[in-house]
Amino acid sequence: MANSLSVFDCIGEKRSEVNGGPFTIGSSAGCDLRLDDKHGIAGVWVRIIRTMSGYRLAAHDPMQSIFLNGEKATSGIIDTVGEHTLVIDGHPIALYFGGQEGEEWLRSLDSREWWIWQQGAQELDGPIQPWEVSLIAGGGSGCVALCGGMSSMGFFAEHVADRLAGSGGMNSSFGQEQEPSKMVVEPEISGIDTEYGEFTCPVCWLKFDQGDLMNIAVHASFRGDPILGEEHMQRFLASRFNDRGQALDAMGVPSPELACPHCRRKLPQGFIEEPHYIFSIVGAPTSGKSYYLSVLIKVLQNVLFREFGTSFRDASPSENAVLNDMKRHLFGAGTPQDAYLAKTDLEGALYERLPRQGRQVMLPKPFVFRVSDDKRPDQGFSTVFYDNAGEHFEPGRNSADSPGAQHIAVASGVIFLFDPLFNSEFRARLQGVADPQLEKNQADQQDVILSEVEARIKELLGMASHEKISTPISVIVGKSDAWLHLLGDEPLLDVIDKSGGETTINLDHLKQNSARVRALLMDVCPAIISNVEAISTEVSYFAVSSLGHAPVKFVDSDGVERIGPDPVKLKPERVEDPILWMLSRLSPNSFPSKSL
Repeated sequence: MANSLSVFDCIGEKRSEVNGGPFTIGSSAGCDLRLDDKHGIAGVWVRIIRTMSGYRLAAHDPMQSIFLNGEKATSGIIDTVGEHTLVIDGHPIALYFGGQEGEEWLRSLDSREWWIWQQGAQELDGPIQPWEVSLIAGGGSGCVALCGGMSSMGFFAEHVADRLAGSGGMNSSFGQEQEPSKMVVEPEISGIDTEYGEFTCPVCWLKFDQGDLMNIAVHASFRGDPILGEEHMQRFLASRFNDRGQALDAMGVPSPELACPHCRRKLPQGFIEEPHYIFSIVGAPTSGKSYYLSVLIKVLQNVLFREFGTSFRDASPSENAVLNDMKRHLFGAGTPQDAYLAKTDLEGALYERLPRQGRQVMLPKPFVFRVSDDKRPDQGFSTVFYDNAGEHFEPGRNSADSPGAQHIAVASGVIFLFDPLFNSEFRARLQGVADPQLEKNQADQQDVILSEVEARIKELLGMASHEKISTPISVIVGKSDAWLHLLGDEPLLDVIDKSGGETTINLDHLKQNSARVRALLMDVCPAIISNVEAISTEVSYFAVSSLGHAPVKFVDSDGVERIGPDPVKLKPERVEDPILWMLSRLSPNSFPSKSL
């Protein structure tokens, strides 16, 4: 008809004709042009009514603005023959006012390719894919984007870039789907605030907001992510969802798993629903971090439930498989050879290569555990641990290509594992102690490692050299079974207090124990205190033995003499105390404390 209005959804490829009216655009089932309501505008969005000379378009909600031919408005008139544009909450819709020409125009449009007109240019650039419009718009160039087939009108790129980036080249849930081979996968996403976002990735420690989250495709056709490699499923920005709110991949398969937009690594279940607390374990090479972490997880699973009625369980057993194997390896062993844990290699099973800030780097795998209490379901949270190779904390290791220990700058708590058997002054006090670890001298640079930790934290957080963080730091003086007698005959006080009918964490006992351990360090190696107390205003000292006994010598299957734990004598001592102190600060409702 001569006065018909042709309407084309530039994301979903739905085509419609308005011959009279009223004609509605929105998300309701009864709308003439039905789009998705991903961005929260449900119901009728725009109503089109026939006038004497053309058509009047009006936002159904007078508080909601639209862009008509690039101009922001709540309503407008189309009465000139030719192309027009409409943008509703970033969703591009092309219009054509005219009869037979409009029908031919509709058939020529193709939303899978776009063209760009730059200011001052003599011709269009393209074709490009939909998500590439966001890269161009990010430069603030004020350029115009035209859907394939459009010739005289287009959309200001900044008005539609976000929606086109989220479309992933897929049709909307109400249009026809493309073939799997045409699913567009975004490269690394630009324009994300890495410092002030709502969430912190537990893998690469960069920040982002909820709208930046990616989903992981499920359909087998989408195996092979362009950044992570062929063995990984594709990551994508979701543009359509099912009735449960689950993202759908291009084949319509629910894809609920989330991925970080920076490193693209799968995020833990419940990541956006509850807080995540990172605990950074710092220590020199061979100081016993792997043994401590393996024992700590085992002990926390028992102590937190037995004493506080709080469960401590795997957030993702498959992702925690390496740590769980270490724990079973240690506690399920029958001989020292079976219980022996090899030193964490820089690029061993505990690390993975991932993209970070434009380069592929080795990052430690996070071990995530959920902490919850049925009596306080709204108080749940997750803890994140890493088993870093000690070499990552040595000076010179903290480069952009090897950022494996940068989690210390975003940690909720830092645990410094001090090995007193490395220290010559400590060793001199242990004459007569039967421990094979004392037979071999080892260079002690633990004070240097603390200085490096201070430098990294302050550099990453942009702090002055005299400033201190308020993040709690637990200084664990390990292998206490070898040196605890240096504190005197009086035993350390219990941290868990059951008096008064309520289980609490006794802060007075913690302070008294800390003061005794600190006094010993001040006497033997004061440089440790000097360095750690220059980092944080909150420092406590703990005497801990991961194994509860001196390790024994054995010969492995290759004939090499090694030192390892005797599984028959395993009796961990106070490994949970440093974490209980930090948990009492992070979640006081679940882990109440008392102080006289």
